Amino acid sequence: MGLQNWFSRVLMSTWFREISVIDIENLPTDRGAVIVSWHPGGLFDNMLTQGLLPGEQVKFDGFLNDDEELENIATEVASGKNVVVFPEGESHSSPKSKEIQDNAARIALRSAELNTEKPPVIIPVGIHYSKKHLFRERVALTVERPIEITGNVEDLSKIISGEITRSSLSRDDWKDRELIWKARSIIHAERLRKNPEMKDLVTYGEGVIGARRVRAAWEWMSLNNREKCDDLEQRTRSHMGKLESLDLKPHHVDNRPQSVTTKGFLKSIFLWLFAWSFMLGFVTFSAIVGSFPPFLFVVSVDRFFGPKMEDTKRGALKLYTALVAYPIWWFISASAFTWALLSDSSPIAGLADYSMIIQFLFSLPAVLVLPLMLWWMPTAGKLQMKLYSKGKSSWRRMRLWAKWRDSSLDWDDLCATQKKLASDLVQIGDGLILPGDEDWKNPIPGQDDHTSVTLR
Repeated sequence: MGLQNWFSRVLMSTWFREISVIDIENLPTDRGAVIVSWHPGGLFDNMLTQGLLPGEQVKFDGFLNDDEELENIATEVASGKNVVVFPEGESHSSPKSKEIQDNAARIALRSAELNTEKPPVIIPVGIHYSKKHLFRERVALTVERPIEITGNVEDLSKIISGEITRSSLSRDDWKDRELIWKARSIIHAERLRKNPEMKDLVTYGEGVIGARRVRAAWEWMSLNNREKCDDLEQRTRSHMGKLESLDLKPHHVDNRPQSVTTKGFLKSIFLWLFAWSFMLGFVTFSAIVGSFPPFLFVVSVDRFFGPKMEDTKRGALKLYTALVAYPIWWFISASAFTWALLSDSSPIAGLADYSMIIQFLFSLPAVLVLPLMLWWMPTAGKLQMKLYSKGKSSWRRMRLWAKWRDSSLDWDDLCATQKKLASDLVQIGDGLILPGDEDWKNPIPGQDDHTSVTLR
């Protein structure tokens, strides 16, 4: 399991550009746990929970075939191990958690019977993808508070279902789910405007916590002040629709300088050229040789088979194809690099005087070159993605300066509309006790966050 978990972590760190695990301390170390989660990402969900959550995990395929299998799994959980269960069964692309099966409750209850001194607990985990199944996107896992194992199978299944709904930020409609994140971005931009010392960029995990706060406040408002809730919803949709039509985000509006000078625009152009200049070296060359051919192969397979498949299965297809294609090509390209560095007739021998990296490689003993190249091929790809990310962000910054200079846009109206909307949203949040606040009290197990929201 150790090697498998290590491989999962390496693969996930390559596939995702940012991985956050929130409140990992909620996972107990002195007893076993039945970890339950919704199932939005197919194979990714399994690899993330396997590679990122500590503790020894029991293998479980999601289905209890007979009482003997139940007894075996429950015994291992009772002895202090963890088991990950996706009670929904199949993976899905719905913004709302689905009806669950009772396998998690059965395992939990039986394991608690087998160890009454240190009974295992249930740990709900929320899995949140920024853009599911797209390469180099972001993901966050939220590890929720432990739930005591009590009651019967039916009652405990209802509690587990409620906890999955809460931890996954479940909504009936994707538009509602997206609106929560849009409102969060407006609130963050407003807080950043009022507190310039705050960091501009937040992690995706912090964004998930912010979205949870907005969701709790929104659902509380819909029950206690429906008219005001509908007004804010309409204004938020209208403003964000206007920003999206202009390819802008809330912080672009708040960050616009009072004086948009030519000097600032020229500086943005210089930073873009400076960022891309670093991509003309050995790292980029190695990344192209080591990663571009298998990337094209994965894309070709996806374009041929992908359109005929569901989203979750299509993501798994790309991942499995990458698992096969990349290691094979890395070995081939590492062997080619090794020959180029060891052969007297190497075509790159004359470049040693122009590159410290190549000069260092030529000085290595022959026995170390191939293992080093096998390590370097995937590493160069990851380094190149970081360089590309910086180049891309500087390009977006340059385009933003061009928009800031566009006199045809009514910036005064955009700023005034956003300022008033953001002020109203922040005022509501500041008047409520929400998830993440020091005086926040978690709802009873199985209940949603809005049931514990109170006025200050």
